Amino acid sequence: MNSQSGYYIPNNMRPVICPLIIVLVCGMHPANANTPLDAETACYTGPISVEQNQEFFGRVSGKTVSRLLITSTGGDVEAAIALGQWVFENGIDVEVPEYCLSSCANYVFPAGRHKIIHTGAVVAWHGNYTHLVRTGLWQDDIAGRMQRLGEDAATARARVRSKAEWLARMEQDFFKRIGVDEYLCWIGKQPPYNVPNYYFLSSRDMARFGLTKVQTPPDYAGTDVSGFYSPIEYIELKE
Repeated sequence: MNSQSGYYIPNNMRPVICPLIIVLVCGMHPANANTPLDAETACYTGPISVEQNQEFFGRVSGKTVSRLLITSTGGDVEAAIALGQWVFENGIDVEVPEYCLSSCANYVFPAGRHKIIHTGAVVAWHGNYTHLVRTGLWQDDIAGRMQRLGEDAATARARVRSKAEWLARMEQDFFKRIGVDEYLCWIGKQPPYNVPNYYFLSSRDMARFGLTKVQTPPDYAGTDVSGFYSPIEYIELKE
């Protein structure tokens, strides 16, 4: 998630954004060799940002879209929430042909009407702003802001905290609207799991947080995630 912590790009993945799909290709990367594409399918590939959203919304404006194929390492939190709101308000099905991480997993994937994770793909979380505020980890951004903007410690602390709390409220309102418990995004960071980076869950465990209508491959737990720069691990939640 941009504005929270960095995002990681898997080996040999170059982020691009493609227009509304009307032919059998999605930008520079096929969505999946076995994925049928049609005029009601849109594709969003690459980091989520305000600029990418503007281009994307411009391309789908006035068109009937029922399905979104997304491949993203995450990105700006506000932009991801805006994209998630569009998905939710329009009853869009969300499919992940390769990966959906960080802000993509937090705000876009859960907003879908139906969600499909393709074979070999993964949806993985590593925290959100509510997590940062409740644990005090928001303070990790103070030093960087001081260095980047030349602010004194007190000013940087106040502004980082204010923004973190504001974004936490924004995401809480979003999750309440879509009916999903935001703890989904950071339960893996807590004991007894203590995952240092990213984690992914079974559809059964996702459903515990209200994230339902999720289709995963038969051996989703065994998905090969070795090609990512940041470690991703599968966890099974305790009863």
